[in-house]
Amino acid sequence: MVAASALIRPAGRTDAPAIARDSRLRLLLASGGDDRIWPDPVTRRNRYGAPAAPAPDELWFSSSTASAISPRGWAAAGKALARLGDGDLAIHVWFDDLRGRLLALYGVPGAEAVLAPSGTEAELVALCLALGLAQGPLVNIVVAPAETGSGVPAAASGQHFLGCTSLGASVAKGGRLAGWEDADVTLDTIEIREPDGALRSQSAVDQVAAFRVQRAVAAGAFALLHVLDASKTGRPGVSRRAAGWIAARHPGRVTVVVDACQLRCSADAIRRDLAAGFSVMLTGSKFAGGPAFCGALLLPGESVDRLALVNLRGAPLAPYSAALDWPARLRPKLCAGLAHPANLGLGLRWTAALAEIEAFESLSAARRATLLARFDRAVRTRVAADPALALVDPDLAADAPGLVPVFEVHNPDPRPAYEAMARGSGASRPCHLGQPVLIGRRAALRVCASMPMITDAAEHGFEEVEAALGEVFAAWAAARA
Repeated sequence: MVAASALIRPAGRTDAPAIARDSRLRLLLASGGDDRIWPDPVTRRNRYGAPAAPAPDELWFSSSTASAISPRGWAAAGKALARLGDGDLAIHVWFDDLRGRLLALYGVPGAEAVLAPSGTEAELVALCLALGLAQGPLVNIVVAPAETGSGVPAAASGQHFLGCTSLGASVAKGGRLAGWEDADVTLDTIEIREPDGALRSQSAVDQVAAFRVQRAVAAGAFALLHVLDASKTGRPGVSRRAAGWIAARHPGRVTVVVDACQLRCSADAIRRDLAAGFSVMLTGSKFAGGPAFCGALLLPGESVDRLALVNLRGAPLAPYSAALDWPARLRPKLCAGLAHPANLGLGLRWTAALAEIEAFESLSAARRATLLARFDRAVRTRVAADPALALVDPDLAADAPGLVPVFEVHNPDPRPAYEAMARGSGASRPCHLGQPVLIGRRAALRVCASMPMITDAAEHGFEEVEAALGEVFAAWAAARA
């Protein structure tokens, strides 16, 4: 989403029923998630600086973190809520349809989808299923935790990552989920960068992954190996080729999950992952441009078949997962332990995200690739023209088009500029970039395209994106002054 003309503005109604409907929709869109998306009572924005309603007059180049809901997404969510309220849509049918739409975009025969409030909760779901397959000690091998999510290491260890959960429970941050207190889970991590921020070679990362899995299996454990499709700076970790070789070497003792939560890979890549027997974590709230807090775990058919034969304990997930988040094939094995039948806010957020994903996927692959490449060139050109800025990985091609991390040359902490830009000023409207991410001893901001931006550019031309980028970089220079 770029500017005021992006997509469709919500109708400017002033009648009381419309205001009440919009207020209800804003409230529900911020429900079913933890305090990261609760609106501040003064600013009415969540922790990521995004409101629960569209903000098309602000500049949203922040899709590596979060964006405001798009007008198209807002309209889709509003329509779904109205149908639910009128009784035209049964809630179980709605959730089945959401999973069906995800699988129509990314699935293969036999695959299933589990919805989750965010990518971090998707990690909890992946751990739950891996424990069912392991039936014993488990080593969870996570790639580049500093470039995935702050709560991922805790979730990967079976711990609560905050003091409140997405379904409203108060818990002890860092404590094990109830029912997993005695689970034999060990967290192992693989870094994709050296301590100074330099990238490690792909072969070095792959070799470490092979060694870590070998060590886990030799010790009698089951391994859950992560493949990182795109980090917060757009870089991969553990290649698909290496993961396939590792899994083939240890049949029945390792399962692979691809972290595609940025959703910057192609639908074909996700289908290939599922066909290879890998599970895939994704979100509709990063590149997809949906509202913050809509995640999912896609499961290949062979994993679903195996899971149907093992003992799964859903109770530990009760503070995070609702029964209708799960496909019918797995629901009977987990529902007895889940306290909530449905997460309405999650369903509305995925409704909004899917509206944008389907619009983006309706464009030809060549058109999408051309526009994303043009975006990257435009950002890199502006960075090169500003001596106060520098690309994070200047000598490397983009692994994730539409995500460009940038350093401030003389300032290791760009947070003041980031916050000033988000507030806006008399000379500039609010400009949103991806949150600072630490790389070595410096932090970078990220200039990001999103599906709504690319869809809009395909319809109206790229000139508006160019103009908006000019405004963003001018605001950045002013914030540094």
